[in-house]
Amino acid sequence: MIVQKISGTFFAKIIGKGDILMISFRLALTNIKRKHSGIFSFAIIVMIAVCFFNMIISTGEVNKSFESQSKKLNGTDYYILFAPNMYYDDFATFLGSKEHVTGVNAEDIITFSGEYYTPDTNPSTTSMFIQNIKTERSISKIDIINPQENKSGIYLPIAFQALGCKIGSSFILRDSTEQEYTYEILGFCNVSEFGAVSNLSQVRIVATTDVFHELSSNYGTKTLLNFTVDDYKALHYIESQFTDYSSAYTSNTQCIEQASGRADFSTAFTLFASIISSIIIAFSVVIFIVALIMAIYRIKSGIDENLTAIGTLKALGYTSKQIALSYVFEYIIISFISSILGTIFSYASAPLYHKILILITGVLIKSTVHISVDIIIILMITFLIAITAYLSTLKVKKMHVAVILRGGLLSHNIKKNSVELEHAKGSINQILCLKHLLMFKRQNISTCIIITIISFTLCFGLILFEGFGIKDTFIKNILDSELTEGNVTLDTHADIEQISNIISSNKNVHKIIRIGFEGVTVNNTSCNARIIDNFQNLETINLAEGSFPVNDNEIAVSTHVASLLHKDIGDVITVNSIGVKADYIITGITSSAMSYNTYFSEDGYKRIYAAYAPSTICAYLDKGYTYEQFADFIYSKFGYTQSELLSGMISYDTDDKYSAIKHIVDSKMIKLKQNYNIDSMEYALNIDGNTVLSSGTSAYPIKEVYSTASLLAGYLNIFKLAFGLMAIFILIITLIIITVVLSIMVKQTVNTKKLEFGILKSLGFTTKDLRKQLTFSLLPPVIVGAFLGSVIAYGTTLPFISKMLSLIGWSGIQYELPSVITLISATMIVTVFTYIVSYLLTSKIKRISTYELIEN
Repeated sequence: MIVQKISGTFFAKIIGKGDILMISFRLALTNIKRKHSGIFSFAIIVMIAVCFFNMIISTGEVNKSFESQSKKLNGTDYYILFAPNMYYDDFATFLGSKEHVTGVNAEDIITFSGEYYTPDTNPSTTSMFIQNIKTERSISKIDIINPQENKSGIYLPIAFQALGCKIGSSFILRDSTEQEYTYEILGFCNVSEFGAVSNLSQVRIVATTDVFHELSSNYGTKTLLNFTVDDYKALHYIESQFTDYSSAYTSNTQCIEQASGRADFSTAFTLFASIISSIIIAFSVVIFIVALIMAIYRIKSGIDENLTAIGTLKALGYTSKQIALSYVFEYIIISFISSILGTIFSYASAPLYHKILILITGVLIKSTVHISVDIIIILMITFLIAITAYLSTLKVKKMHVAVILRGGLLSHNIKKNSVELEHAKGSINQILCLKHLLMFKRQNISTCIIITIISFTLCFGLILFEGFGIKDTFIKNILDSELTEGNVTLDTHADIEQISNIISSNKNVHKIIRIGFEGVTVNNTSCNARIIDNFQNLETINLAEGSFPVNDNEIAVSTHVASLLHKDIGDVITVNSIGVKADYIITGITSSAMSYNTYFSEDGYKRIYAAYAPSTICAYLDKGYTYEQFADFIYSKFGYTQSELLSGMISYDTDDKYSAIKHIVDSKMIKLKQNYNIDSMEYALNIDGNTVLSSGTSAYPIKEVYSTASLLAGYLNIFKLAFGLMAIFILIITLIIITVVLSIMVKQTVNTKKLEFGILKSLGFTTKDLRKQLTFSLLPPVIVGAFLGSVIAYGTTLPFISKMLSLIGWSGIQYELPSVITLISATMIVTVFTYIVSYLLTSKIKRISTYELIEN
């Protein structure tokens, strides 16, 4: 009997709780049907938040997709690009004999620097690796999608398809001498690395054999050596050993033009994805916080608005728990359904988002369904909103029926009249507007908080667009190069002093520096050596701390190198160049987050390479003096450059047979010199004992004239496109959220003050007067929130991005503070848009009828 009684009591409690939940659930459904418009607005915010959370997952798949594609195509762990005619088969043999090296592959490629474009697009700056489709390669394979046989043209990485390139259309290459080559796009391909359009390093394209031979006849070929390892920890040691071996083998510190490991170029590929991921994380959290605040506001305002209905329910026998749970169930249902719809929408929009990621990373991301993760996100968001809703309903439990039916007053309470109409100064509309502002404190606080968050988000996007798309500080940190309008590359036989003096004599050149580019190993890590004659003239290579070297035993290194070596200012490092070693003291660390650059004075570098000579002169031009004018000046002093001669676009007297012969012979000699790394070549043509023609490579001391500042401008266009689209996207989402939030608040305010507005209408106030009163009463908290959110974003956005990048290894990023115009713009956009939307939403006041209110 006792057992039966206990069991009966237990099941009765369960059934009782089930009845409570069902009653609360039915009340929730009734509330949803009654307040469908406000619920729809809240659901939109939840949908957007869930969609963004799912976008984070898609962004996180970039690294996974990159590694998966690399594994499929046997991507290289380290690549080395040799100068022309500086590769020997012994190099591959040397690497193949090393422990942990699992594969070695060498192939001839063409390096192209210039611009590319299609008939429908503007030229974009690029640096390309052009590979022969017929070359057999075991490392860094190329997956051609639908190859076409017996056709001449090129295949582009899949990212170009996202850029708008189409099969069958023309693809135009233009070099620095304005020489153009037009080829048909035969299709697209997947590559393991260097496939990103917006990357700051090379782009790989594949050419048919005839196209490859045509380009190689003009630009020559270089050897690309790839190797893979089974232990990444051994990579730096193997690479440093090879650098020492190859330099000693060729007695040339410049036999290697480029070298990089997987960790470095994979970071470069996924850089944009990392930035976008950081932005989306912040944005989704902000939207979700807005959703929670709106839930709290709607529940508390709904309780105050429906106190009479709540009191009636309690009088009819409904418990406080049932009524409170009805609000919780209401938001559980809304959140659950909205989360599902947001998840579906995220999958629907995934192809468009993946196209953007392909464009900026070069990685083909396959849309995958991750149901378990989706369920976790849906349940997490629903649970957090349910907890928020439950905490917001505690007020209902504490109030008795009598108190509720008195409008929530515990005792007779006559509130202080903050604005007495008979004593207040100003127009009646202004006074009533101020009165409304002071009466609705909860609404004003909620509005201020929400607008602060929204304004922060908008200003966040605008600052990123300014910081990464307009200003160039971020790219300068990545490139770690001195960017000038006039750069002159010298031949090995050129008289550096004479050319420097001639360039300095130009009244439109206010200063010059001489730079050398060499290769060294530092504590078994291969690095780039930048030798500069006058560090005080540098403008775009910035120090994060310390100073540039002054004495011959001092050196500066990039942040990336310092991090790899675990060294700081004052530490001593050993530098090796072709077997000659010397110790240097670190005096400064530059702000570059990814370069392997080290900086020497000329005397300092000669300690390890006595035969050093500068290879480039950088000229700083006066404002208004263009690169084209500088190039004309160089031509007037030194004649054609080697690159101009090879382009075939120079003019000569076709009627003079000796002039034509000189042009042909000089071009071939320069080509032979560059392709086979010959020091110099001279010739003379004798007829009957008389020298009728003589020349040689020494007649062309200038290899090339170019502008690194223009190169930066080309990269900036890509950044402007990416971050411009992002800023527009954030602006649109922000305006949508403002509209949704205001629609909830204005509607609730109009319903709450419906009786008051009816009375004011009967007293002679027009609909226009009442709309202005309500709209202007919203402006003070909006203006405060907009300004506050913009100020917070102004001070925290770039430090936040810098911190996020440092978590993935990009430390030392420097940035400029955004302009005040950005802050003001965000504040004005939010304020003006809020006023316009609020005024339009108050049109519901038109439908308030005094007669109808009296009748009801």
